[in-house]
Amino acid sequence: MSFLSLDTSFSAIVDRLLGNLGPDIDKNAGSMARTLAESYGREMATFYAMLELAHRSGYLDTAEGAALDNVVAVLGISRARAGRLTGDVEFSRNSPAPEDIGIPAGRQVTGVLGENEPLPLFETMEEAVLRRGELRVVVPVQEVQDDSDASKNAPPAVDPGRLNVMPRPVLGIEAVTNRAPIRRTGQDETDASLRARARTALRDGEQGTIESIAAAVRQQGVQQVTVREPPDAPPGIIEVLVGDPDFENQPDGVQNVERAIRDSKAAGIRVRLSYARTLYLRPGFQVEPVDPDLDEAAFDRLRRELMQALAGFVESVPAGELLSRRKLEAILFSNPAVRHVSDLTLRTYVWDAQKKTLVDGPRRELGVDWKFRPDEKPTLDLVKMPPDISRARALVYRLELVVSLPSSDRRTPEQVRQSLRGAVEVYSARITTDAQATKKPQAEVTWDALRTTLRKESGVEEVLFATLTTDSGLSLSLEKTGTLATRTVPLGVQLALGNLELVGLG
Repeated sequence: MSFLSLDTSFSAIVDRLLGNLGPDIDKNAGSMARTLAESYGREMATFYAMLELAHRSGYLDTAEGAALDNVVAVLGISRARAGRLTGDVEFSRNSPAPEDIGIPAGRQVTGVLGENEPLPLFETMEEAVLRRGELRVVVPVQEVQDDSDASKNAPPAVDPGRLNVMPRPVLGIEAVTNRAPIRRTGQDETDASLRARARTALRDGEQGTIESIAAAVRQQGVQQVTVREPPDAPPGIIEVLVGDPDFENQPDGVQNVERAIRDSKAAGIRVRLSYARTLYLRPGFQVEPVDPDLDEAAFDRLRRELMQALAGFVESVPAGELLSRRKLEAILFSNPAVRHVSDLTLRTYVWDAQKKTLVDGPRRELGVDWKFRPDEKPTLDLVKMPPDISRARALVYRLELVVSLPSSDRRTPEQVRQSLRGAVEVYSARITTDAQATKKPQAEVTWDALRTTLRKESGVEEVLFATLTTDSGLSLSLEKTGTLATRTVPLGVQLALGNLELVGLG
């Protein structure tokens, strides 16, 4: 749309000129007056077009090509040229998004190539939205070509999973990664992508703030950093705490972080830089799967899933924050294959730089919550010290039965057995629930309750004889009356149908 309210097209200019001439002037094609009006109109239309182009070239939304390059140069941005690294990254959450989460164009991500080699910065090329109820969204990214060492030493390609750091985290986004390799491209950046990045740069261009200092540190490949103004210090002092495991033992990384802080902080601001003491956590517990017949290969897969879930949760706990036991257990129970988890134990280890190995850390009890000191950062290393997860074997007592059937029963022996097997499971769950409700230390198996449940649930006529066989092979008879009419069993024991004898069948 033209910035002028007046129609500046050639035909409109000629019409206005001819309209202003007197009625006695010849306005027909080829006449002197019309020839002069059309010559003047052409020059004016060209002038107006050039004037509008100059006007449009001064604004971000309308400038194009070289003019757009000049506009964004004011923000310190330049068009990414052919040969840069481009690809896709995935922004994700562990739980469905409660609302739409916007990811602006120009949002930066980075990572670490080796132990002390940060990757160049990458920027998202377009705006994206993680829709409500979804877990992930894929966004194209491109390399930021600057004068940094990371950019000069950029590899020809970036392997999957290397881009995993957001210098400026997006609220609601919990993780970022590249599922596929990042490779070099042969095309310059488009105007649309350059405009989108410039808009984000306008919003994020502040310098010297706590957020900008944290972003500068994350650009060096640091994943955990906390920047704050200490309440007990005078104005002009800020604290920067790097929480990545054993980061202080990486001289190159420490040097990069110190330089980034100097470049991003305001003049006169004093920075207290410290590195969190890494506590390696090793949870230990037993897992009872929902499927009691789960084979070892399937249980190994379940074990790996629980390890990954625990590692992700522990890494999300900042230095000096609480680690909730309930949240830790909730991570385990959220897996649909887990029936029960035994009491959770937690040991800590620290890295011994001289011995180059993990040694026992501080001994602490894990209550409802575990509070870390301000200089302590928990981590869970699946290679150096993986969680101790073993399989819990359910305590099972076999119930040996002799039952009679009504003469009208036409079921096969196998059908009767299946029916009784289900009835025994119902009774087993009932005695456990009753014991928990009355807070008794043991469950009780009584003749009357067993007889009533089996007759109701399986359709047998009468229970003639019942014996409990423990896991050690001890037989416990259950009688109709007397002291043996009730037997106590450990809380949580599972009753299962053992040998069965049918009377009156046929």
